[in-house]
Amino acid sequence: MVRLDKLLANNGFGSRKDVKALIHSGAVSVNGQMPIAVDVHVDDEKDSISVNGVPLVIKKHLYVMMNKQDGYVCSTKDGAHPTVYELLPLEFRRKFSGVEASTVGRLDVDTEGLLIFTTDGDLLHRLTSPKNNVPKVYEVHLRDAVDDEKKLSYAQKLSAGMHIEAEGREEACDCLPAQIEWKTDIECLLTVCEGKYHEVKRLFAALENEVVYLKRIQFNKLVLDQSLQVGECRELTAEELLLLGVNK
Repeated sequence: MVRLDKLLANNGFGSRKDVKALIHSGAVSVNGQMPIAVDVHVDDEKDSISVNGVPLVIKKHLYVMMNKQDGYVCSTKDGAHPTVYELLPLEFRRKFSGVEASTVGRLDVDTEGLLIFTTDGDLLHRLTSPKNNVPKVYEVHLRDAVDDEKKLSYAQKLSAGMHIEAEGREEACDCLPAQIEWKTDIECLLTVCEGKYHEVKRLFAALENEVVYLKRIQFNKLVLDQSLQVGECRELTAEELLLLGVNK
């Protein structure tokens, strides 16, 4: 048994104050009846709870896929650019179990593609911990066309692990092996297992080329939904969560 106001607050309906007002407005029903008090106890497994006539689906955590838009930063605040949180619908900005959604890793301001938001701290740690070497696949468009001889050279150097130069506050470092798959002379898919600052751009800079377009299309086994327009998002399906090792 759990207090009704706590249950609603933990499932994204706002603070206890917000939930209290929601219940008093008559928008909430328990087994078809309006509750007599905000702190009434309910059985979240047996009782039928509705908000504005919509049955409540109990969520322990929030899992969202976004097709990130160019020009947005992966932070909660930024003076120069809008943030990806501004692209989230209000229903995904609320707290779940007292926790706000965070991005799983980051994408550069000019990078598009797959971005995951979650309130599940265990999943976030598992996907971003350097020791787990979780693969990420990027669609890359290059400034300079690459002939067959250079394609082979790129593949050999990347698969051996490359040294990248310092950038900004980031020191020069060695990268783990990466895999490249060519689509055209200027387009390829690059798979990396780290999350170093500007890693993909710095790798191609070390190969004396330049990335002019970058889009993440896969995170671990999760593939970006191509039907999502740029800037759109949706919750992950049960099948997609299984690809990330989450069994709801």
